[in-house]
Amino acid sequence: MTYRSIIRSVLVISFILSATASSAQQIQIDRGIRAAGLWCFPLLTDSLTYLYLPNYAFIAQDEHGSPQFSLMRYVDNSSPATGSAATITEAAGGAILHFLVEYNTPADSVAAARQYLRDFLGVEDIKIRGPVIFEKGSYSLISSVLSPSSGQRSTSLLALGEAPVLEGSKIALSFELTPQKSKILLESFRMSTPDISLAFDFSFSGLTDAYNAELLIDWNEVHESKAFQAGGSIYFISADVKASFDKLRRDNAIRLVTYGEDENMDALLNTVYDKLLNLLFTPVKPENVPEDQRGGLTDALSALTGSKGLLGSRKTTGFGLHAGFQLKEMRSEGTSKLNFNSRSTVTRHHSIVFNIGDIYQRYGNDENYFRTVNIFDPDFSQREVHVSVDGSLEPEFNKFINNVTVTLRKEHQNGEETVRELYVDKNTLSNSAGQLVMTYGSIKDTNRLKWLEYDYKTIWQFMKGGSYTTDWSAQSASMINLFAPYERRVIDVMGDDALLRENNIRSVIVELAYNFFGETRKSRLVIMTSEPVSDRFFEITQPLNEYEYSYTVRWIKQDGQQINKSFTDSSGIIFIDNL
Repeated sequence: MTYRSIIRSVLVISFILSATASSAQQIQIDRGIRAAGLWCFPLLTDSLTYLYLPNYAFIAQDEHGSPQFSLMRYVDNSSPATGSAATITEAAGGAILHFLVEYNTPADSVAAARQYLRDFLGVEDIKIRGPVIFEKGSYSLISSVLSPSSGQRSTSLLALGEAPVLEGSKIALSFELTPQKSKILLESFRMSTPDISLAFDFSFSGLTDAYNAELLIDWNEVHESKAFQAGGSIYFISADVKASFDKLRRDNAIRLVTYGEDENMDALLNTVYDKLLNLLFTPVKPENVPEDQRGGLTDALSALTGSKGLLGSRKTTGFGLHAGFQLKEMRSEGTSKLNFNSRSTVTRHHSIVFNIGDIYQRYGNDENYFRTVNIFDPDFSQREVHVSVDGSLEPEFNKFINNVTVTLRKEHQNGEETVRELYVDKNTLSNSAGQLVMTYGSIKDTNRLKWLEYDYKTIWQFMKGGSYTTDWSAQSASMINLFAPYERRVIDVMGDDALLRENNIRSVIVELAYNFFGETRKSRLVIMTSEPVSDRFFEITQPLNEYEYSYTVRWIKQDGQQINKSFTDSSGIIFIDNL
């Protein structure tokens, strides 16, 4: 077993033991250093030991060191052209592009970063232990050659998906092309920068520094500000959000007040903007943004992927590379004050940009990678559909998910039907060695593109009750990605404890209720006004894209009198000083 294989095995075991791993890799997120092109962060428990952010993506290789890539152009001469007197006609066919992408960090980059840290900090005992384990990952495929629209070439967001979070993991991508597009793509491969690029976005968390600073929010000025204007849209991309926050500062709608000297103002602004992001915006997946409002996102990604880039990371921020945001309905009035005098756990984003590069210059004459074939006897074909469980989902099988059933349905072109089913639980994951596969054959499927199409659905069974069944989904990719159909969210509880005491309030009880796939779950929080009202929140789990919840606030006065009010909301903030 190679040293790299040993390291990868250790990381996999550490990730499955998520609670232990999370504690062991807690980083000081505001202390990151760009060392020889590699972002490095010191551990909370050992300031001389650093973790790095992986920075390099490439076409994956098999056990023999060969690239896992293929472009097969195929010709089907079985159907003669009709309605034409020409003796030379165009045959049917197309192409299938398939490749695997892996992200990793070269050992010499890690060594160079370690030496940089030792020289920069003047400490020889500094070590780089390994990579940061990402919490979540996603990817976007950018291309104009592969655009599904016909006619003019234009950059488009072709595919979105969940990316594995462990360094050294692979993503399988497969696409079908028409004969015309396969020819354009082949010509593009002959250029120095082919028109296929991937942008990865990974999130990771760490502990911020404590700052002697506070943020004052004038809600009236926020309402009046023109910062939140994205062409009349309620959808924003990352760059729009940051620009909006910068404008709020210029307009004095928000004021950051610092006491003394803050050595790392950029890190403080990141923390402030992260808090504002949670207050004012709700994350929206790009595929849920209306088609006519995705332009800014596509342009931003295209700018990043336009070079034969290895690393698209600049400063790590709280905004995802290809995240979309929807502005919340702002009902707050007056002023609010947020303190940053304590350390808190925050999420940051890191991006890796990959272009498919000079694969044709190296392997264009090798039929193992580029081949044109004539199709015959398709009945001997077999399709493998892999099921991928994202690394961030694996720990959920130990604490939240009982099992997932994946059902595949293939309707063949002769009317017959093939049904396959795969059962996934924690035992399956530990024993499968990554081989979760369903297969179906070719039964009179002469249309090879249509043969790749199938339907699938998933059934989720949760611990402590509850289940969720998805609708049938049609797709033709060679991999089904399983990702959680729910999200964990934080509902912040805010209020002025001095104002509550002025109104003779002794305590406040907040009772929260929310839907979880057909059943109502409840949570309760008791707040005494004798203590500061800060850092109080509910952490709940809701289905994807479902944000509404109901809550009741009960104010108990010093004389025992009670005041009750009930609300329904989706903003993620509960104010308890609004009597």
